[in-house]
Amino acid sequence: MKHTLKQAPSSWLVILILFFITSAIESMTMSHVFAFMPIYLISLHVAHTKTWVGILSAVTFVVGLPFVPLWGIWAKRYGGKLVIIRSAYVEMFVFILLSFSHSLLGIFVAMMLVGFQLGNTGIMLAALRHAAPENKVGFAVSIFSVASSVGSAGGPLLGGLLVGTHWLNLHGLYLIDGVLSFLAGTMLLLGYREDRIVIPSLTNENTTSVWHEAWQSITFTFSLSITWILFGLFSTMMVARQMVSPYLPLMIAQLSFFHLPTSSLIGDLMGLSAVVGAIITIYAGRLGDRVGFIRIMTITFFILIPSVVLLGITHQILLFTLALTVFSAGYSIVSAMIFALFSTKIPISHRSTAMNLIYLPLYIGGIIGPAIASFLVSFSITLPFVAASISFLIALLLIATQRSRLQRANGS
Repeated sequence: MKHTLKQAPSSWLVILILFFITSAIESMTMSHVFAFMPIYLISLHVAHTKTWVGILSAVTFVVGLPFVPLWGIWAKRYGGKLVIIRSAYVEMFVFILLSFSHSLLGIFVAMMLVGFQLGNTGIMLAALRHAAPENKVGFAVSIFSVASSVGSAGGPLLGGLLVGTHWLNLHGLYLIDGVLSFLAGTMLLLGYREDRIVIPSLTNENTTSVWHEAWQSITFTFSLSITWILFGLFSTMMVARQMVSPYLPLMIAQLSFFHLPTSSLIGDLMGLSAVVGAIITIYAGRLGDRVGFIRIMTITFFILIPSVVLLGITHQILLFTLALTVFSAGYSIVSAMIFALFSTKIPISHRSTAMNLIYLPLYIGGIIGPAIASFLVSFSITLPFVAASISFLIALLLIATQRSRLQRANGS
């Protein structure tokens, strides 16, 4: 009788380390796209740069939106490891295309391809939630969430340094990003041993279409009242973020600091704010354990209102850096609180798909935010920042009207 040896799944700490590195690399490389897209378009002599910045940001999410519920289903059927690795290798092709692009068409196709790259974070969160001990779930989720901030910090800092000192141009930088994406995918391929979860299904997966199963999971997820509240809050956050983020490099370009090259200044300010923001997020998470996640979210949205307005009107570098730090920390804090609340309310049978659906507001915000901003910026570049402050005000009103339901969901 022939026996096959089955490798034990990776420990939760190994999974956390692998996923942290993967998320940090993805955030770092993608931050190069969004931080330097305006000057990349300018270097290629693309007309109407402000408008195209918004369009290119939105097209990624338009392409990716139909796949949101499917990645979780495919992860359940074929394994989350394959879905996660797919993201890294698609990302590699995105950067290869960007590196060799010398026209708007090439960049447009690359940004469309990003839509097929998305959908890995929810799968990683679900796998981490399954692997981590019950008393370590909050710690694991918060550390994983910070990986995005670490990557977003290191990306502009390193990219700005390399490009600003003429070690590389943006074509070379994107080629290196493609190599890093390949290494991340290969690291997961060789180092991640997945614990495949056998979940009894009410339907036969061999005869049930992926779309039908995805629809069942969507129906279940949205039957929970907590889903609507948290999705509403996350959507307001993402709409505001996507209205503002594409235009931050243009606002930074209006500043001056000891005659630093524009690319270096963009990288330094965005990197510094992300580093400090990540540190603030860790302490905010620990404070949330004591005073409540809902209270921390409320305070965060309240502080975000004046900070985002300040980003749109100030030309003082210190005030701008302070506001940018608050903005970076605010996004990370709100995301961490929402992930922690949502992950504990979804049963294991629907967790992969539901945790991927939590990123649906990212897609909604990625489409609506740049679309609104592209219209507003034709009048004034300050208007997207004002509109973002209104979005944060809506979030505060939602918390105020739904506070009792949130508190019940939080077990308080």
